[in-house]
Amino acid sequence: MPEIYNEAMKRNEEFTGECTDLSDQGYGVLRHNGEVVFVPGLLPQEKARIRVILAKKSFAIGRVMERLSDSPERTQALCPEFGKCGGCALQDLEYQSQLAWKTDWMRRKFPGIEVRDTLGMKDPYNYRNKAQFPVQVTGEGEVITGFYRPNSHTIVDTDTCLIQDERLNELYQYIRKELTSRLAKGLRHIFLRRSRKTGQSQVVFIGEENHFEDLTAKLVSVFPDLVSVVFNHNDRQDNVILGDESVILHGLESIEEDCLGIRIRLNFKSFFQVNPEMMEVLYNTAMEAADIHPGDSVIDMYSGTGTLGLLAARRGAQVTGVEIVPEAVENARENARLNGINNAQFVCQDATEFARQFQDQADVLIVDPPRKGLSEQGVEDIARIDPRRIVYVSCNPNTLKRDLERFAHKGWKARWVQPVDMFPQTPNVEAVCLLEKE
Repeated sequence: MPEIYNEAMKRNEEFTGECTDLSDQGYGVLRHNGEVVFVPGLLPQEKARIRVILAKKSFAIGRVMERLSDSPERTQALCPEFGKCGGCALQDLEYQSQLAWKTDWMRRKFPGIEVRDTLGMKDPYNYRNKAQFPVQVTGEGEVITGFYRPNSHTIVDTDTCLIQDERLNELYQYIRKELTSRLAKGLRHIFLRRSRKTGQSQVVFIGEENHFEDLTAKLVSVFPDLVSVVFNHNDRQDNVILGDESVILHGLESIEEDCLGIRIRLNFKSFFQVNPEMMEVLYNTAMEAADIHPGDSVIDMYSGTGTLGLLAARRGAQVTGVEIVPEAVENARENARLNGINNAQFVCQDATEFARQFQDQADVLIVDPPRKGLSEQGVEDIARIDPRRIVYVSCNPNTLKRDLERFAHKGWKARWVQPVDMFPQTPNVEAVCLLEKE
């Protein structure tokens, strides 16, 4: 769709304004001549001189030229790359204020529904158990690794990340130091994962050519907790990170995790929540909402590696997990065996297709979809199953709102929404929602 530039606001135009809110991307929100302007790095109650850097029909993007006042909730960002990479947009806002803003934002988004206070962390740093670092080699042979700038493929060259697990930072720094231009040629990403509970770590080199045997030997000698090193071949000409073929360079292609006493064998291709501490909070909340009784029939849609389904099975339910990624389904079956759970089965099928074909009775339906949420057909098919309650775990409040409206048309009412701060220092928020028939 061609860009239509706003006649009322021009690129490079400057004005002075006051920020009144934050957007769902963590940008300051201002109004100028009746038009909305989004400005990174500006907090509510702050005045600033703004320059318009992009003007579109319905909004503009601005840049702070001079901040004229500071919010009482502003704090000094700890990361030297803050504002450059596309990560921690809220690191300059005090953490308790981040939680308060997320609660207020969710309450405005879900009027008429009980929205509980956002559950947060005691220490909102070094929480991520997974990292993906893109790699580039310049024409001069310099190796650059780090994170992308917002809305670009330009890498911010950095050797650490304050929201990554500290051991992942150590692994990354060692690999970064060892990466010559020869090794980095054709290397697209460095993928790292770690379980704080089991202490196991994993490295996956993603690229076009496998020449990482020597580096693997060095890594294993320095990091005894490294139980998995994998080369994943990807020469596709698109933005898909992982390819289809892999070679194990050391150990296994998985590590072991633990969630609320459930042991999880985690393939590097399988989705797993990146904040293990708040994952347990999120999943405990989901189990509270599910209110499972022994013998209940539970469907776990978008079941991933099976964690939620296995938690439900441990409470005595008969569980069917549904997931379209074959590696994740095999992971889930393996995890059931690993935990001695016999009352959970996992099928490899599209969730909407499964719901459409399902003919039996279900007491509880748990759904944890990707960011795009459910399709309209998916909502209709889930409503047709007619469980006693639906537990919706959402990573995108915008699609959750849309889907709750669709469920309302089918006679389902959202009883409460519990926001959970899975991603401190960022504007993202996850939530658990309980739905029951009216």
